[in-house]
Amino acid sequence: MRYKITLQYDGGNYHGWQAQPHEPMTLQRVVEDSVEKVLGERVVVTASGRTDEGVHALGQVAHFDGDKELASERMLCALNHWLPDDVRVTACEVVGEDFNARKSAKRKTYAYRMYEGELPNPLRRTRETFVGRVDVGLMNEIAKEFVGVRDLSAFRSSGSSAKTTVREIYSATVLREGDSIVFRVCGNGFLYNTVRIMAGALIRIGQGRSSPEVVRKALSTGNRALVPDIAPSNGLYLVSVEYDV
Repeated sequence: MRYKITLQYDGGNYHGWQAQPHEPMTLQRVVEDSVEKVLGERVVVTASGRTDEGVHALGQVAHFDGDKELASERMLCALNHWLPDDVRVTACEVVGEDFNARKSAKRKTYAYRMYEGELPNPLRRTRETFVGRVDVGLMNEIAKEFVGVRDLSAFRSSGSSAKTTVREIYSATVLREGDSIVFRVCGNGFLYNTVRIMAGALIRIGQGRSSPEVVRKALSTGNRALVPDIAPSNGLYLVSVEYDV
């Protein structure tokens, strides 16, 4: 039986999603530990994507197979009983074996959260990135350059195993939400560190340390050196993953 779960988590205490040898503090490891407690068997939990160390999720999706048949609501409650307080299952359903949390995903939405000020706020350091003063309107205008079918060669870190660097970005905005500034981007997929590199480029432009033309040149040339910054992981959230009905 295949279960699909939706997760929220604070990634601050974890070394990313992917299980690692001799490293107990990964999200995959703690979720698999909880499933083992419920089902009495060790299973592999496959996520829609491997969030990095410190990255948070509001709507991570994962799946796993188990021999024991449990009602969805009972599985949700049982997993949350065993999970640590900074990880929660918010939805659970039984799905067909053709569903794959990673391969079946059609679009993902990420948010990168920032805040302005004269000094960093220690109470916000694990949730948002301090940016001093920025031109939010200019950042929003430049974010529109990401929309469309784009070669994101310049917006990926080394180590990416993707077969193609072309992705379709459906929307990209930088807007104020309360006392925060949020870069929100939705696409059919992203390369390694793409959203953090996009955010880093927008922050640099918003602070006046780089020209808006840099993003256009990076997209057209694939030159990674034009957008050298990778925004810190603490501001990044996987908001949602969407699938065909």
